[in-house]
Amino acid sequence: MKTKSYVLRELSQPVGTALSKLGYRDFTGNPDWKRNLISFTSLLWHPEEKKIICGMTAFDCDLMYSFDPVSGRFENLGYQPVAEKFEIKIHRSLHLCKDGTVLGATACLHREDQRREAPGGRIFRWDPRSGKFDFLGIPVPYDYIQTITIDEERSLLYGFTYPVFNFFVFDLAEKRCRRVEYMGSIPHIVTLAPDGRYFATWNNRTHNLFSYDPDADRLTFYRHNLPHTERSCGLMYPGAGPIDGMVTGPDGLLYIGEADGTLDRLDPATGRVTSLGRMVGEETRIPALELGRDGRIYGIAGFLERCHLFAFDPACDRVEVFGPIRDDDDGTPLFIGHDIAIADDRTIFVGETDTSSRAGRLWRCSL
Repeated sequence: MKTKSYVLRELSQPVGTALSKLGYRDFTGNPDWKRNLISFTSLLWHPEEKKIICGMTAFDCDLMYSFDPVSGRFENLGYQPVAEKFEIKIHRSLHLCKDGTVLGATACLHREDQRREAPGGRIFRWDPRSGKFDFLGIPVPYDYIQTITIDEERSLLYGFTYPVFNFFVFDLAEKRCRRVEYMGSIPHIVTLAPDGRYFATWNNRTHNLFSYDPDADRLTFYRHNLPHTERSCGLMYPGAGPIDGMVTGPDGLLYIGEADGTLDRLDPATGRVTSLGRMVGEETRIPALELGRDGRIYGIAGFLERCHLFAFDPACDRVEVFGPIRDDDDGTPLFIGHDIAIADDRTIFVGETDTSSRAGRLWRCSL
């Protein structure tokens, strides 16, 4: 594996303390941090544009860029002029639609004392042909959006909000929220079962599974959870559930990366979950999974400069580890991987998050 990282911006002044100890006012009050303390939190490959679309964390609200793998250059997609000031993140919320447009949603990092100042996360559609943003609505006032999943066939968008962990169903055609349900647990990212059902977790103590059937408009609350729920919860951030990464396999089953570093297989027909074991040694976190054209599931396993790229073959349950992700030129390790996107030539791009001594980078892994 050959690895190269790309720098969009760089810090002049390292933060020097845990990011969790600081708040929105701290980051926006420091001009260097406000502009340059960035993360690449959402990625997708756009096959028509032949570019990686990057959703950012940026305290100056400059949230969307594209990256050209041929030239190695970034292009600003112009979100900042249309942003409101509390929209500082596109967390796990970019989706490529069949018509080439991109759906997204905005997240936040302000604290409770500013809750009533902030209107709430917005859903938007970006058209790469015109470069324009169309805002479709705010699903839950005052709360922002951590993750979205799209059902284009039914014109539905599912998501979870933060800081209150609500599950919501948004009608894209009618631009309105169909329902909002408090769940008390939150996933990092969710994919859909082949029949359109959505699986995530509920309850802030047990983090059991639930499913939503859009055709019946029915929630099913299961009494079981994922195999390693107890050691997976709270690793992403306080209160977060065990679901770190998720992807629909070529067999129609759901593959879930738990935050403790294990991979699970969920049968949507029964809700039954089987543990497939840890992907890379004792490493925690599987923040991103993506189905490759070869039928294998590619993912990131690891945390805090110990991040590895791996592939899992669901046909034979075989794991291949390509190695730790470090820049071949300067030896810099990937701090925390947050999302991945696979280009047409099988090149894998990784978004980096939560760095404090430098800005987050976009990483390129060539197998």
